[in-house]
Amino acid sequence: MARRGGRQRDPIREKFWRRTIRQQQRSGLTIRAFCLREGLKDGAFRWWRQALARRDREASATTRADRSGEPTEAAPAYVPVRLVDLGAASPQVAPPIEIMLPTGPTVRVPSGFDPRTLGQVLAVLEGRPC
Repeated sequence: MARRGGRQRDPIREKFWRRTIRQQQRSGLTIRAFCLREGLKDGAFRWWRQALARRDREASATTRADRSGEPTEAAPAYVPVRLVDLGAASPQVAPPIEIMLPTGPTVRVPSGFDPRTLGQVLAVLEGRPC
């Protein structure tokens, strides 16, 4: 186990908190609401989140320094991203096109129509040969 500040790190605890932090991020709940639901102290949650982020930055900087031979800045922290299908979230349906024929009928044509079929329908309605 690694040591920091005279205390040994507990890999089981670290694994627990990493999993718990991921669950909170995925839950969409605030830290307070998540901790209340899970029976955790939000102060402990925040401490572990900060400590694990620091450990990850240190490990990343050490790994990059080993590769290049010189220390570099810590890697940027990554945040969870939720992809949303905008088409499914708010579908935009185009209104139909209305064609009012001089003989009286009105034809409503939805988006994505077949132009050839529409031409045939209009020819029949206007009394022209197809």
